[in-house]
Amino acid sequence: MTDYLLHVSVPLSLLLIILLLAQQYLLKPLGARTLYALWVAVPLLLLCAAITPLLPKVIEAGAILRYQVGIQQVAAAADDINWLFWLWLSGVMLCSGFLLLSYISSRAQFNRAVPLSGSIMPAYCRQADNSSGPYITGLITPRIVLPHDFFSRFDATQQQLILQHELTHWRRGDLHLNYLALVLVSLFWFNPLVWLAYRQYRHAQELACDALVTKDASKAERIAYGYALLSSTQQPSANWWPLTHHYGDFNTMKQRITQLQRQQGISKTAVLAVMALVVSATVLLQQPVMAGVSKTQQLAAVMRIEPRYPIQAAEQGISGYVQIKFDVDAQGKVSNASVVKSSPEKVFDKEALRALEQWQYTATGKVHKDQFVQLDFELDIVQAGIERVSVTPAAKKG
Repeated sequence: MTDYLLHVSVPLSLLLIILLLAQQYLLKPLGARTLYALWVAVPLLLLCAAITPLLPKVIEAGAILRYQVGIQQVAAAADDINWLFWLWLSGVMLCSGFLLLSYISSRAQFNRAVPLSGSIMPAYCRQADNSSGPYITGLITPRIVLPHDFFSRFDATQQQLILQHELTHWRRGDLHLNYLALVLVSLFWFNPLVWLAYRQYRHAQELACDALVTKDASKAERIAYGYALLSSTQQPSANWWPLTHHYGDFNTMKQRITQLQRQQGISKTAVLAVMALVVSATVLLQQPVMAGVSKTQQLAAVMRIEPRYPIQAAEQGISGYVQIKFDVDAQGKVSNASVVKSSPEKVFDKEALRALEQWQYTATGKVHKDQFVQLDFELDIVQAGIERVSVTPAAKKG
């Protein structure tokens, strides 16, 4: 898991930087709704990065270099502990615990709030005993929490616009998209760009929701909506949790009010173009195209990490081999390593891949695809300098 996260961190970071710059400089020409839709590029990139290595590959025959792994490389049990994985998992657990606390708190606050079913308000609306809200939460059914002074602070028009704003979040699926975004934040908690991107994503979400709510509103309704936003800024929420929607600070509210004067639809062309670009770039990065690279050109390994002989295999006296297909990039780093054949199956695969992915080859400035190597896991060590020749039974003549 950590290998996948580290592998996609660089393209993910580049995409987040592009999206953050777009939020800063393209809001006026593209509009809030289009910029918000562009954030779907993030899960799309991660999905493509996960699926591309699983696509079938054509295995071409070629020379297979062989290296022997001896019993002296038996790993101690303590060495099998991947400290990087446990560090990452600890961060994931902390983030997950905070999100669970957020859900429990918002649920408890809704239960404490006063029901408004006897009024003109929907049954899923409740009034808090403090300045919390307005916000909407929920997983299966919507739950709207209104501040204690909701009916005195806002007039009838503002009340309807605020409720429409919260319900728009629910109808568009914003809450469930936020759950997905928070899962990604928890998985990539070690990347500061992810935290910054989540903040900007939520900001874009609010701007897009404002644009949709006021799409067909009159000038008077937009003015009333703007005053409602200002009023919400002057009366900050008593608390804020990541699973709820908050109206934002003064600078955020100022931009939201400014955007009410502009009414732009969503540019499907721009969104589809970005999606196609993300998919194409991800596939090309995962499957680099070789142009003019000679298949006969030989590579030299300048650094090889010896695999560790699995303890159980050594105790049971099991020998075997693993044949691996891999690519070498322009800098000589191994990528796209996959097991072609192994015997016994699955016994030495993990250790063979772990070691091979750390090998370093000569940097030729070109990509070398479809390299092959065989790692022989042997209990009896052959002395250095002794040539080894594999003899296989001849095929029977028909």
